[in-house]
Amino acid sequence: IRGPSTVRNIRGGCAGDLAHVPVALPSALVAILAVSLRTSTGQGVPLPESQVPPGLRRWIGRDNCGEPRWVAFHNGLAEVVGRFNRFEFGPALGGLVALLVPVVQDPHVAFDCATAVSSAFGLAAQCAEQLQLPVLSARLRQLVAIFGSFDYQMKGEEYIDQSPWPVRWMDSMDGILRSMTMLKRHEVQVEPSRGFPVRQALAQSSSASGGSGSGGGKRVAIVSVCDYDAGATPLARLSQINKQAYAQKHGYDVFVYETSPYFEDPLAKLFVEPPSYRPAAWSKVDAILLALAEGKHDWVMWMDCDSFFMDPDVRLEDVAAAAEAEQCGAFNAAEKDDVTELQGLVKRWMDGPAGDLGWFEDLLDAQLERDGGSDGCGGPQELFGEPPRNRTLGLGDWLFRQRRPHVIASEDGLMLNTGIVLVRASAWSWRFFQQVRWMTFGRSPVTQHPWWEQTAMVYLLQLPFTLAHASGVAASVAPQDIGPTALHKGYASACFMFSQKHLNGYPPIVSSALKTHTTFETGDFIVSFSGCKVYSSQEVCNQLFLGYFFQVHDMRDFELTLLCHCGCDDPALPALVRSERAAAGCHRLPPIGKTAACE
Repeated sequence: IRGPSTVRNIRGGCAGDLAHVPVALPSALVAILAVSLRTSTGQGVPLPESQVPPGLRRWIGRDNCGEPRWVAFHNGLAEVVGRFNRFEFGPALGGLVALLVPVVQDPHVAFDCATAVSSAFGLAAQCAEQLQLPVLSARLRQLVAIFGSFDYQMKGEEYIDQSPWPVRWMDSMDGILRSMTMLKRHEVQVEPSRGFPVRQALAQSSSASGGSGSGGGKRVAIVSVCDYDAGATPLARLSQINKQAYAQKHGYDVFVYETSPYFEDPLAKLFVEPPSYRPAAWSKVDAILLALAEGKHDWVMWMDCDSFFMDPDVRLEDVAAAAEAEQCGAFNAAEKDDVTELQGLVKRWMDGPAGDLGWFEDLLDAQLERDGGSDGCGGPQELFGEPPRNRTLGLGDWLFRQRRPHVIASEDGLMLNTGIVLVRASAWSWRFFQQVRWMTFGRSPVTQHPWWEQTAMVYLLQLPFTLAHASGVAASVAPQDIGPTALHKGYASACFMFSQKHLNGYPPIVSSALKTHTTFETGDFIVSFSGCKVYSSQEVCNQLFLGYFFQVHDMRDFELTLLCHCGCDDPALPALVRSERAAAGCHRLPPIGKTAACE
């Protein structure tokens, strides 16, 4: 998608002749450039195989775009280009959906030629823009990034730019940043509370609902993995102290793993690669499943280790209640015993046959039938088009029918941010995170995607809903754009999105460099440091960690918590503190993670 005034049409065959066709185009229309299929090379000098992480070796440089499936896809895309250039944007969008749905139903297929899929989503975004649907366009551009980033990592920018597909890497990135900047401004305009600190936004939500949104009395667990070198950074210790202090204030439980956890169930046999091949980020899914399997909490919060609570007076129950009140409205009064239902499902799950995926698919479908589709939130959402379906992948009615929020997160300036996620302890959430996990069974491209579990979650929560709405637009049955005040927001109704300011702002040194992340301000709920070391040094990041930590903790709390949660001879404890441990009153604080308090 290049150039202001000339369209290069693809003509018949996989490597058809190029025809330069001068076209007088309005400034709003971006011309389409498509070139003949050819072999492209990646950029730069390849790394020696010994330096490539073992899990990535299978995927680096792998190119299946010359297979018959993609030759046919290329020919279909040529037809869509023709419709676009005739200003037939609705039919062009419909043609793109028809091309994409059979491909994305299986991520193994879709990532075989991810640049092709990325280019088709990019053209769909252009169609949506021409149809005056800017929010749908932004959602489609997010999917451009999901697929384009895979080939960017595995083959390089030069491969994408020189490929036969109408896409350039930097153009696609500029497009998504531009679209998402517009979307975030629009959200704040129509919902000003998105720009408030979360405590103020929650108070406003409670007032609007007549005070009925209180979530008091809920059992909550906070889960994190803090696997950092204590000799290089104090982050892990500071994070544990911060999370424990916040949890103690509200009566929550905390599970902080010092190494990546591994969820062992009858399906674990389907992981065919060594655990070392699986990027550590996937341990987030294991940690959440372990907490859900306990069946002792109403909500489970995943929180990245490099994030601190900065407003300890905000309660997670109130965050969940506000999401439910906004999503369900008058139907919010309906209560379900989610935990008991979850406990029963987990019991049957853990007794299931090892490695028999079909048996577990039947179990999940039986659970859905038992539930009857009733979620106490006004019934299933309406989809104006048919979404892609794949039973094993999880693209089915359980995902499309649910309206009550089960996953609460935020969206940064690029897409879903999974650094902070609040999860309802329910059968729906169990199925969701199992389906996310299933995407890594066997030798899966999703496992090695540069955005890891975030890609799998977007694949379920956003991709089918965005395509369904695009299908409805093409068929002239979707009445309006998606967006914050529309019937559809472009992702599953079971996922509620707070603004990034509400859940995870970033220090200026990170937000100014990323350009996609909201800057943390005094009074905000949580600060996240992800990306700090990329844009500065470890020493600068350590100073940031300490600076933000001591905004909410004093030195004595720091020493006392270290004393109670470190081993008696832990070198992290100052010698004077260790010598005074008997008189410090350690019994006041419970142990954290696997470490025991000094007796």
